[in-house]
Amino acid sequence: MSLKKAALRGFVWDLTGTFARQGIKFVISIFLARLLEPEEFGLVGMALVFIVISQAFADFGFGSALIQNKKNTSVVYSSVFFINIIAGALICALFYGLAPFIADFFNNQALTSLIQWLSLSFVFSSFIIVQKSILTRQINFKTINLADVISQTVSGIIAVILAFSGWGVYALVVQSLLGTFLNGVLLWVWTDWYPKIEFSWKEVKKLTGFSAFMFMDQVLSRISNQLDVFFVGKVFSPATLGYYTRAQSLNNMVTQYTSTSFTKIFFPVLSKYQDDEEGFKRVYFRIISIICFFAFLVSGLMVFWGETIIVVLFGEKWQPSVIIFQALILMAFARPINAMMVNAFLGKGKAKENFYVGLFRKIVRLFPLLVGFYYGLMPFIYALVTCSYFLTFCNMLFMKRILKVELNRHLKKVFEGVIVFLPFIFLFFNVALFENKLLNSIAYSVVFVTAYLLWSIMLKNEGMLYVKSHIKPAFAKIKRKL
Repeated sequence: MSLKKAALRGFVWDLTGTFARQGIKFVISIFLARLLEPEEFGLVGMALVFIVISQAFADFGFGSALIQNKKNTSVVYSSVFFINIIAGALICALFYGLAPFIADFFNNQALTSLIQWLSLSFVFSSFIIVQKSILTRQINFKTINLADVISQTVSGIIAVILAFSGWGVYALVVQSLLGTFLNGVLLWVWTDWYPKIEFSWKEVKKLTGFSAFMFMDQVLSRISNQLDVFFVGKVFSPATLGYYTRAQSLNNMVTQYTSTSFTKIFFPVLSKYQDDEEGFKRVYFRIISIICFFAFLVSGLMVFWGETIIVVLFGEKWQPSVIIFQALILMAFARPINAMMVNAFLGKGKAKENFYVGLFRKIVRLFPLLVGFYYGLMPFIYALVTCSYFLTFCNMLFMKRILKVELNRHLKKVFEGVIVFLPFIFLFFNVALFENKLLNSIAYSVVFVTAYLLWSIMLKNEGMLYVKSHIKPAFAKIKRKL
């Protein structure tokens, strides 16, 4: 199978899996949000801050190194596997002992037991790092997504049953642990590779040139990405963190639906183009165009319907999440674009350069914390949005300097979407077309989608044309079968 066909097939499976996975997750979250209180979601959010950050230590960057490396042997896979297992067990024991101190830091003793239970996730996840790397390298997202969908469905249903039975916050703990465990079991059953009793430091060292910088970048990235949750949990109440994480999860869902499949699949694809400059740029900018086309379109609609989604589906008690979500969605496009730029660095084997660029990004992300500390929650969130736009532009400059990727092409791709997106967002918050909120959302949605598509057609947007060229043959094929 050609690389193009493998990538397209991988994208279809990953997109299907993303829709199924996020759809199931969304439905389950509706039940859990109605059964549990915002404070309970906030407590789990606090407990997971350190757990999520420390997951990088169970991987040491070897997962990405295995994907990027041109050729891997059985001894390489086995060596990395045993390193992951040992690291997972040690980190689990470490967090079990540190749990009381973390609880003291947040001034909430209920966190002690939560963290001790959640520390088991290090052991479970360490068993599947190599399996996922092999499947990702093969662009076999069918197996990865089937395992994700099944494990999330089963763990989610059990979590709802436990929440209904009065388990409270521990229903969320069981959901997290059971999901990871079942995912591992399925990947082990469905993957052809199994570890052998063999180990070679020599083979491991060959990966460290890439993995060492990947590991440092992953640790710092996880710290940076969790700073907002850490800050809200420490400075504000668990309930406030619950509202924030609810808004954040919806914002992440938009990112998942619009672009995560592209960014995930095209790391191994870009890695195969690392010696072909023109091919690399052609694939890269095509994906950037597709990401921008979908991200701005879906983000606009979610701003219009955010309040309806949150209040109607999750309940009136989640009303404080509405304004947070409507602010966060303004930066939904930035995350996937930046992820693709990181993939471009890694696909070219520039892990060292990406690490140093990442240091700059992480330092800049400290600015919103200062704003939030002195001015409160909403100024903090608006600072996050402003920071995301600034860093996106900076990353484009770094791409131009290091990878010789044209800045004007980057700006053109973003401009094609943002020129319609931002004016409509401004109008929505300042001009009501109807007094009835439902009619107002419908009216803005219709006008926005119409204007957005007409603008894209007029510009001959590459992302829209690429999607259109692949959708028509797909529908024709389905019609012939019917």
